[in-house]
Amino acid sequence: MCSPYLHSTEQERMRWRMEKAQLEQSVEENKERMEKLESYWIEAQTLCQAVDEHLKETQAQYQALERKYSKAKRLIKEYQQK
Repeated sequence: MCSPYLHSTEQERMRWRMEKAQLEQSVEENKERMEKLESYWIEAQTLCQAVDEHLKETQAQYQALERKYSKAKRLIKEYQQK
């Protein structure tokens, strides 16, 4: 017959094994979440870079149009003064 101490120790060992398995599963799940978040972060950075490039292009186009508009305005004013 097993002594109460051996029985208690075996129960403790089983509890530790279950906790270890749960912790390992939790670590694996968190690792997967972290990898997914990292991929989202990289995707977001790529999107931000694309939007930033588009914004720069749009600003350059706006400035070019602004210069043309100012020149056209000036030419019309000069023409009207003649």
